[in-house]
Amino acid sequence: MCLSNMYPGPGAPDYGAFVERMCDALERRGAEVDRVVITTRSSGRLRTPAKYAGLTGRAIARARRADVIWAHYLFPTGLIAAMAGRVSRTPWVVTAHGGDVANLSRGSVRRLSAPGVRGARATICVSEWLAGRMREEGLPPRGLHVISMGVDEQRFTLADPAPARQRIGVPDGVPLVLAVGGLTERKNPLALVRAFARVQSADHPDARLAFVGDGPLAGAIDAEAGRLGIADAVVRTGMLPNAGVVDWMAAADVVAQVSLVEPLGVAALEAMASGRPVVGTSVGGLREVVPDGLAGAIVNPRDDAAIAAALARMIDAPPSPAACREAAMAHSLAHEADAVMNVLRNAAGAPA
Repeated sequence: MCLSNMYPGPGAPDYGAFVERMCDALERRGAEVDRVVITTRSSGRLRTPAKYAGLTGRAIARARRADVIWAHYLFPTGLIAAMAGRVSRTPWVVTAHGGDVANLSRGSVRRLSAPGVRGARATICVSEWLAGRMREEGLPPRGLHVISMGVDEQRFTLADPAPARQRIGVPDGVPLVLAVGGLTERKNPLALVRAFARVQSADHPDARLAFVGDGPLAGAIDAEAGRLGIADAVVRTGMLPNAGVVDWMAAADVVAQVSLVEPLGVAALEAMASGRPVVGTSVGGLREVVPDGLAGAIVNPRDDAAIAAALARMIDAPPSPAACREAAMAHSLAHEADAVMNVLRNAAGAPA
């Protein structure tokens, strides 16, 4: 039973898409996956308790049919897994993704997360850095496995950028810097705008910067680009379906993920699988998957000049597409699904 509070639905096709892809991959390996999930971002004083109460009820009702429960996020789903597992005597595995670990600094969340972690047969963390953060917060992972959610190597592939550029309207020969993800403070988009302005004013006056995603800093990005005089070079696409993201990855010269902290960085894996180098943050687990100098550059996300220098270097002297893809394949969906399958099999068959 896959238990997740994030899963794609009709109104939010990108919501927890990595969970859906992994469940599909497990089914291709012969597993029967019962998806007990939430498929909406809707929230509020009444909606949030109601949707989690419903998730808890469904999990308890269906856990008896499962060999193992696989919960995504330490809280609330880790706690729900513990409740359903104890009622049905079904073992569970919990995966930590990032924000759930950051929330452990709040004592109430740490206490509510503890039953799911301490009773789990195994804990999956998407990076070594994240496992270290759990230990620092006083909730060490039990039966630790470091496994990312993988990159879909069939969807993100080496491709000629020309057709993709034609589809998105970027001329050949124009350097394109791409950022994919939420427009939030953690993703640090304003620093990227400032760094890009340096790149454009120095050696690449025709360069463009594209943000694929949406969030509360959308307006601030537009304002900062206007203040710096580069508004015509900065594009915001809003949220796109996965096929649209593939086109932007194929068209890009370099993908930037300069978050203030990044537990892993799925967009970086997608970029490298597409043969594109990454300029990524030094804070978090991204440096575990992006080989500095071989498939990109790791930088201090608070240093605009360092970000700008790395972007210019990747535009002027990028690593080969083959080297970038090779780095991503260590975290391919196929590879990571095999690892998850082994963890779940062992948890289902292990003694209590």
